[in-house]
Amino acid sequence: MKRLLSFTLALCMVITSAVFTTAHAAKVGNTSISAAGACVMDFETGDILYSYYGDTPRVPASMTKIMNLYCVYEALANGEITLNTTVPISKSVYNKSRNGLYQSVLPLHYNTTYTVDEMINVVIVHSASGAAVALAELVGGGSEAAFVSRMNNKAKEMGINAYYYDSCGIANNQVSPIAMATLARNIIKDYPDILTRSAKKSVYFHGGNYRTTNHLLDTFYYAGADGLKTGTTSSSGYCFCGTAVRNGRRMISVVMRAASTGQRFIDTARLLDYGFAAARDKYDTIYFTDMRTFIDGKEVPTFSYDGGSPRAMIVAEDLKDYGFDVTYDWDTKTVYAKLNSKKSATPIPMDFYRNKNGQKAFYIADDDSVSVIIDDGTKSHTLKDVHNVSGYMCIGIDELATIFDYNWDTDTNSAIITTK
Repeated sequence: MKRLLSFTLALCMVITSAVFTTAHAAKVGNTSISAAGACVMDFETGDILYSYYGDTPRVPASMTKIMNLYCVYEALANGEITLNTTVPISKSVYNKSRNGLYQSVLPLHYNTTYTVDEMINVVIVHSASGAAVALAELVGGGSEAAFVSRMNNKAKEMGINAYYYDSCGIANNQVSPIAMATLARNIIKDYPDILTRSAKKSVYFHGGNYRTTNHLLDTFYYAGADGLKTGTTSSSGYCFCGTAVRNGRRMISVVMRAASTGQRFIDTARLLDYGFAAARDKYDTIYFTDMRTFIDGKEVPTFSYDGGSPRAMIVAEDLKDYGFDVTYDWDTKTVYAKLNSKKSATPIPMDFYRNKNGQKAFYIADDDSVSVIIDDGTKSHTLKDVHNVSGYMCIGIDELATIFDYNWDTDTNSAIITTK
């Protein structure tokens, strides 16, 4: 009877656990994540591509150190300190660096020379809380509280939903997932050195090697991952602000209160995958459009690129039907289009391109290392706004304004280009 009762209780626990996990799983595309709050941000545009309770503040634990380091980098930029500045060890730092309540215990010693440079490394890679507090006291003029005030002022300046009570994340600070992603974007934009450091799998510090807490770099390897910061306390649960870059595009993801230390990295990988796929659909796509382009009175098929800066584009190879000689150099991946005044235009029929406004026409290829050179008969011009699409080259028509006579007709939503 006891064995049966024990089995029944165990079964109930399993079922209850399964129900709990399912009930709190958030859908991300065709998969799910365990986190109670999460988001994915496109680094280039700042657009939020996915959010699950993204504006709800939660305890960030050691993700707090991202704001700590932002303020340290700011102090470096302002000339308040240098990378070689010695970081003093106060009694408070001495004790906290040995206190098991603080994340990643790394004992710091009196009468030992520590530099800002090496302290930043162990903070971002190993999450050394004592080192974070030491940096806070240094920049705060000996006062962690003064530094925390600076952190909160910086949060207000950034306009993010965040409030800090300490500099390392042992306190119940409050930050929303979207605020955390915004902060991560700001530190990467303003102080890109952070990625050089956060991409390290370990750092050497005063006789020891200290492993990263970011296991997207090793155990849960994710191609392109190079940062940023974990966080774990009983109040926060398992958190991670991660970032990765693929094919030139960077994503920032945040998970807060994931199911386990390992699950936060699985959640992050799923979020990053979703973000890259969503960005490809949103940004790396050439669309059909109702904008029109005319070269010497003849209409050219026109498309729209919506990569954060929407603009009209045409296919460079189509210029062969509008008075240009067009050749392609396979070795350099370059299209050459030379104006030929003796060549008659044979315009492309436009029926196929009508009534498709907003539909996808091309994806931009992962290999975008291509170029287009236009020769106007007297001078060659290398275009900058060029994209490889399904083996063709799309070019922004605005660049043609620097080569030929160009007017935009707002009434007909058309670019009027005159080459002769």
